[in-house]
Amino acid sequence: MSDAAQRLSSARARVNEVSRLLLAPSPAALDRCLPLLEEAILNLKTCLPEVAHAATDPPAFQAACGLQASVRHARRLLDGAAEYHEKWVRRLGALSTGYTGRGEPGTVDRGARMLLEG
Repeated sequence: MSDAAQRLSSARARVNEVSRLLLAPSPAALDRCLPLLEEAILNLKTCLPEVAHAATDPPAFQAACGLQASVRHARRLLDGAAEYHEKWVRRLGALSTGYTGRGEPGTVDRGARMLLEG
């Protein structure tokens, strides 16, 4: 396996770990996602010149396709989480402030966030 293929496979493993963490999110799990994504990006950046010629390196091409599929999966998970939270914010607005004259849920000032662990 070429060096580029190995780095791409390593990046994919990091993205797959992020997806696994996103399936059971907790503050600790989400804190692990950023370093993993940073490692994946670093792996990808270090082999970009080689990836440009991945079509002539079948293992690298296959690894690049696998990484692309893993990134798409992680994106779907993140999009689903964003949609879930957006709907809860709308529901919270309706429950706490009612509806506007146009029939839209009211907005909630979410202010600053604070997480306490004891």
